[in-house]
Amino acid sequence: MELPALPLQLLLLDQPSWREHPVAVVEADRPQAKLVWVNEHARRLRVLPGMRFAAARSLAPQLRASVISTERIELAVSELFGVLLNFSPRVEPGDLQQPGSFWIDPSGMVPLWGELGAWATALQQAVNAAGFAATVVVGFHRFRCLAIARGQAARASAWVIADPGREARMAAAVSLDRLGISARLRDDLAGLGVRTLGEFMALPGPELRVRFGVEAERLHQRGSDGHWAPMQARALVDPVNERVEIDPPEGDVTRLLFRIKPVLERLLEQLADRGSAMSALHLRMRLDHAGAVEQRLEPAAPTLDTMQVLELLRLRIDALELAAAVEEFTLELEGQRTDPGQIALFRTQARRDLDAADRALARLCAALGPEAVTRPQLRAAHLPEARLTYVPTAHVRFPEQRNMQIEGEHPPRIRRLLHRPKRLPPRPRHEADGWCIEPELGPVEHLHGPYRASGGWWVREVERDYYFAETRSGAVLWVFYDRPRRRWFLHGWLE
Repeated sequence: MELPALPLQLLLLDQPSWREHPVAVVEADRPQAKLVWVNEHARRLRVLPGMRFAAARSLAPQLRASVISTERIELAVSELFGVLLNFSPRVEPGDLQQPGSFWIDPSGMVPLWGELGAWATALQQAVNAAGFAATVVVGFHRFRCLAIARGQAARASAWVIADPGREARMAAAVSLDRLGISARLRDDLAGLGVRTLGEFMALPGPELRVRFGVEAERLHQRGSDGHWAPMQARALVDPVNERVEIDPPEGDVTRLLFRIKPVLERLLEQLADRGSAMSALHLRMRLDHAGAVEQRLEPAAPTLDTMQVLELLRLRIDALELAAAVEEFTLELEGQRTDPGQIALFRTQARRDLDAADRALARLCAALGPEAVTRPQLRAAHLPEARLTYVPTAHVRFPEQRNMQIEGEHPPRIRRLLHRPKRLPPRPRHEADGWCIEPELGPVEHLHGPYRASGGWWVREVERDYYFAETRSGAVLWVFYDRPRRRWFLHGWLE
């Protein structure tokens, strides 16, 4: 099965208004970036993969282009892999350098579908229902089927080729620029008038490596009659499960869900550790002297959201009329590879409900006034004690990575500041055991600094030398010497 220019399809799903224009996927967001994928409108204007974006714009001034990330492509491939598993247990996604190709083993499908044509048509319709255009080719030769599928990309359809000779003839007519070869090899062959796979296969194989390189040699080998490559089906993600006995048996739905919730959280954590999200849930409930009940749930998309899954479970269990209380349940989750960003989000937001926090803040503000709830915020100022202010807030947010770096420190040191700097006694000229700022912390062993802070001349002169004072106990105090007043002050400490 071939999804022609999968990154391009993803781009057009994001930008549906571009469908009637020449469109390209570029490798980077810069004028000299190369085009990786182009649509049919761009090809009619002689815009081909491998061109620089600036050169392509000279041929097609209306060319639209954008970047599609590798993570987005991997997520789409994982979603399609889940769809194709409904048609065969053995599915091999293609290389991510040329995404959109899948090999599906049709062995054993005829007894289920009647004929391979019906199976191929149903497979293609399922992929179309997922929002993608696809061509399905059932044949004999692995590479020739791929070439035919890419050659028929303009009209998504399902083909069953019963004759190896016909398969060879159809593959020979496919243009080389459809096969994902490098722009250099494509242009070198075009200079000799070789533009189709059949013309290329007519060239003498042993001489190709010398004249055109390893890529040409491998392409010729893949297209030859004797080439055979074993199918390398992607391994399925094993489901995770857990069985729980309930004593005494539970007949209340709400209390039953509270028993299920910690089990669900543990299983979702296991899936996240594998880089997967839940694609389906199986719940088997054994009733007290009344047999068993089994249910299967599938979310709209693979998820790691505990509350979303619990809500689906609640709706399903509420609709059931259980004959007796539940004395045992088994929960099993099927996993599917997911975007690493979703895993990171799950790690960050586990057991935290920002919407619930916002609702709590809204109630406080309604009862005490909008100034009752504030958050700290840094501002530009010369003196440390003036850099912090409090502003009203109505929302709770998780920390952002870009905000966790202050003045080059990553992560930043935590300084605990006193509301007012504490005046220290004068330092004696001779300190037998060293300078003792706080007796319980021991004497200062290392003094790091000075770090000058000055300003405020328009009000009064401020000139401070800050030091980090490391004591014998390991504590780090933040002190400064006030030059105009000639006194030492304790401003805070570090954690």
